[in-house]
Amino acid sequence: MRTPNAPNAGWRLAIDANAKPALGVAATAPFVAPPGACPSSIVFASAGGGNWFVAWWQPRADSSAQLMVSRSTNGGGSWIVPVVADNRDQAPLGCARPNPAIAADSASGYVHLAYFVVPRDGAGVWYTHSQDEGATWHAPVGVFYGDDPAHADVAAHGDTVLVAYEYPNADDARVGVAVSYTAGHVFAARMPVSAGTERASDPRVALGGGVVAVGWTSGDATGGRGAAFTVVDVAPLGSGK
Repeated sequence: MRTPNAPNAGWRLAIDANAKPALGVAATAPFVAPPGACPSSIVFASAGGGNWFVAWWQPRADSSAQLMVSRSTNGGGSWIVPVVADNRDQAPLGCARPNPAIAADSASGYVHLAYFVVPRDGAGVWYTHSQDEGATWHAPVGVFYGDDPAHADVAAHGDTVLVAYEYPNADDARVGVAVSYTAGHVFAARMPVSAGTERASDPRVALGGGVVAVGWTSGDATGGRGAAFTVVDVAPLGSGK
């Protein structure tokens, strides 16, 4: 599917009741960011029943940042004390960094994060998840390594987790996707989904109804970021067995 004009920032990709991709606006909940939080990095995920999660980058004095998460059980009326999901960043980027991506899976109760970070382990797109409603977070897993800041998105259902990402290398303008069938503990496959003949950016991913959809904004490979088209590819979702 290719539609003219790139969507505004904050767009989302979903799978409708007919197993077709649908473009929409990312959902939000009432939230007062703590002092110093990067305002453009704030992202939300609904887990249903008034349960919401919010994630954001909180810069430190040296302009590196911590990835923070909080939870609301009353539709954003109040939020618990935030916890640190990843504190390994060493890049002095301040708020000039891609926002994280968050997904809350009501089927499993897990919360998932995908994001670009520069830890000692190696810069790139990383992933972590919580199995106790955001109270604690598993050791992060490297998804795709590279030195250049890259946007990512995440979607999950049960044990299946998908991370879509810009290639974090300035000379590679593709979007790729990584697939886990073990609730994000191991990513079994990584593959490009956009052609190298066009510049792909700002990826989105969704799954449901037995299919997976990956979307991105697209333009001429020699042009700048931002694009003239939105592209969505749809494929059957494998079982990983």
